[in-house]
Amino acid sequence: MKGLKVMLLLLICSSLIFAGCSNGANSGGNDGEITLEFWNGFTGPDGEDIGKIINEFNEAHKGEIKINTQTMPWGNFYDQYRTVVTNGEAPDIAIMHLDSIAGYARYGLLTPLDDLAGDIGLSEGDFIEEVWDAGVYEDQRYGIPLDVHPLTLFYNVDLLEQAGYTEAPKTYDELLEMSLAVQEQTDAWGIAMPVFWPSNMIFYTSLMSHGGQSVSEDGLTPLYNSPEGEEALQKMVDLVYEHKVSPSDVQADGEVTLFRQGKSAFHLNGIWMIAGFEEQDGLNFATAPVPAFGDQEAVWAGSHNFVIPAQKDEDPERLEAAMKFIKYVSENSLQWAKAGQVPAKYSVLESEEFKALEHQYKASQQNFVFPPATPFYGDAWGPTGPAVDEAMLNQLSPADALERAAKEGEANAKEAAQ
Repeated sequence: MKGLKVMLLLLICSSLIFAGCSNGANSGGNDGEITLEFWNGFTGPDGEDIGKIINEFNEAHKGEIKINTQTMPWGNFYDQYRTVVTNGEAPDIAIMHLDSIAGYARYGLLTPLDDLAGDIGLSEGDFIEEVWDAGVYEDQRYGIPLDVHPLTLFYNVDLLEQAGYTEAPKTYDELLEMSLAVQEQTDAWGIAMPVFWPSNMIFYTSLMSHGGQSVSEDGLTPLYNSPEGEEALQKMVDLVYEHKVSPSDVQADGEVTLFRQGKSAFHLNGIWMIAGFEEQDGLNFATAPVPAFGDQEAVWAGSHNFVIPAQKDEDPERLEAAMKFIKYVSENSLQWAKAGQVPAKYSVLESEEFKALEHQYKASQQNFVFPPATPFYGDAWGPTGPAVDEAMLNQLSPADALERAAKEGEANAKEAAQ
């Protein structure tokens, strides 16, 4: 009898364990509630902003859908993502940088979203055209844009006023003129050009402004080693060594420190710097479109996109729930914009609430140019980073730096393609 009781107890325990495992996908504390795993790399203050939106979604969909968030540094994110998807343990939703999407789509690690987006009413007319188009690889959509984060001009209002100016420069020549005037009237530098990151984003912007191209459509051939590329990089170098409106020995993040301290009038960086500058005591700053270094208005821009990882076994109900979450965040992304982003969805972008975010709104009034949707963009473009740095350090001429980068980039891209 004792043995029978033990056996019965084991059977009950086994049943409970099995029930727990089989309901793991839908666990959330309420019967029928679908729990989705959401992966992202928002480890900074922006994680708090996306967290607020997620909490609001969970409250609005209580008993129906619950979002669990797993956050990790971007430096670890992509390797972890590749591993879990390959092992059939993919999260339900993830955030991916726009220029990474094509590479993961090529290897079957993403779910096509054309039909899913259409089913919940998301379409081209809802989003900034350039960022919506950039989420397509080989005629299929793999990304739903959350935001745009462009390069932006930050300027010290007080220093410009002391130099006799009340508006931001719109061209390279005006930037140079105002920088020289600031140095004549104050003890500050005109601008502090970064030697390291984000110097290659500035080069991309200058390249596009000069009518140049980054890489070929298939991503295998670097195109920045061109007369337009050389002129684009030379303009950056000249601010330091010819016009002397920037220090030449800027250390990593040194340009940020100089701007925070009121020791430079202009600063080129991503829109994500807004929150940090707003917290800086005594810094009276404003934002504006990046001045055109060439004949065209163009600026580097990136974007965080929602993606659906490729699933071992697709579940239509979970996919539908995931798309409901994506649509909700997209439509309620004003909180995300406050973190220092441009909303990708027109309904938020054109709202009075967003226009009241003066810094973000001014940064949104630019001609965004996104990296091309090719799996090999990073391979072909990547060597421009060290090349631009060496030119900015006056170690190589722009022509020599870009020539070397192009050779390395082409070799990298061909190896990746094989």
